[in-house]
Amino acid sequence: MAALVSCLTNSYGRFGPIAAMEHIRDAGLSHLELNIKNHGVPSFFKETPLLTNASTAYDIQRVQDLLAQHEVQLSSCNITSGNPLDPEIVSITKQKLDLASQLGVSLVVGGAGELEEESQRETLYQHLREIGDYAAEIGITYCFETHPGICVNAAGMLRTMQDLDHSHLKLNFDTGNINYYNKHENVLESLHEVVEHVRHVHLKDSFCKYKDWNFTTLGEAGGIDFLQVRFILEDHNFEGPYSLEIEGIAGEPDPSLEEHHNRVKQSVIYLQECGFFD
Repeated sequence: MAALVSCLTNSYGRFGPIAAMEHIRDAGLSHLELNIKNHGVPSFFKETPLLTNASTAYDIQRVQDLLAQHEVQLSSCNITSGNPLDPEIVSITKQKLDLASQLGVSLVVGGAGELEEESQRETLYQHLREIGDYAAEIGITYCFETHPGICVNAAGMLRTMQDLDHSHLKLNFDTGNINYYNKHENVLESLHEVVEHVRHVHLKDSFCKYKDWNFTTLGEAGGIDFLQVRFILEDHNFEGPYSLEIEGIAGEPDPSLEEHHNRVKQSVIYLQECGFFD
């Protein structure tokens, strides 16, 4: 059975999740990873969020109606909120987990957090266990982003997974972020090292250069061997979701909706060529 391929709503830039819902079936996909944003915080992508941690049952119903209207399902929610070392971020994360639960997803993607000094590690772990326990109660697995902090690279991910040893705290592996945030890492080697802990994947192409924001159509930069990514994950019975994340190129003029959509469509065609839908 083919693994589930989805698309993060950020891939539609400032046009946001409604545009993603309206267009994703035309790109050949039926699932989305929906962002739940922080209330009152302007989005990096300049879209108007559909949901924030302050959203109500009415807002959830609106999202469900839109999904039904466009015959789209959610693969997961992205609830990245900040550093869970901060107790307030733990509270916001729980609010978002409640919303994700109402939307019926069993996977969310979010941050693992950062340490300013090693002495903070046990506090951060306590907060992450609290998030994991809360997620477990509502049938959700929280997958750590490949972001600066304790899960920025394979070594950090492995230590975090082994130290926490929590059935509802797993990894989201981001193929583009490994080299964006690390100078001397190899994407495939990193994936090999942590694959048994991976429950969610962001498919992102890049030139594999440090701090080089070039995350456009899959296959265009060519730095990521997506065929090998698929092989490694399939060998460990990964069933998805693989979530397309197309964040554009630093300094480019804001792409039009058509340009965003074409990048998604071409990426899906490329993944078809790589056997992701076989």
